[in-house]
Amino acid sequence: MKQVSLGENGGPMKILSWVRVIYQNPVGLACGVLMAAITAVVFLQVVSRYVFSYPFDWPEELARYLFIWVALLGAALALKRGAHFSIDALVKRLPARWRLIVPLLIHTSLGIFTLVVSVKGFQLALRVREQLSPGMEVSMTYAYLSVPVSFAIMFKYVVSEVYSLFKK
Repeated sequence: MKQVSLGENGGPMKILSWVRVIYQNPVGLACGVLMAAITAVVFLQVVSRYVFSYPFDWPEELARYLFIWVALLGAALALKRGAHFSIDALVKRLPARWRLIVPLLIHTSLGIFTLVVSVKGFQLALRVREQLSPGMEVSMTYAYLSVPVSFAIMFKYVVSEVYSLFKK
């Protein structure tokens, strides 16, 4: 009978680790893939301009739209990790009960805001579906969808945080 390798150098364990990364952190993975795509597109533009003296029209525009996606998905990722800037000097001076209530109020307000931006963003993205981008001539919906998708992800993270605050 053939033995299946479960070592660190490959095999099923390596595949499982990739599946785990994709499942546990799809937003981080998407940011990494988008950053690699931005690097490749900008490199293509530099090569076409300075090596072949024939610059393409579309790489700069594509890099701009990819950067918008990375920035907004990165903001969602920062929200999940609690990496956004905050000043908690006032909260630390509150009684213990209020130290739990204030974050709950903040996250509830943030949840409402992210939900509104997500819904209105989807409406706007659908409204511009006939408009084409100047360089690539694709629907501007693809660029505009970065806002509602990112804010929907933020809403998911905020709801998860509100749930964990309620459990406390």
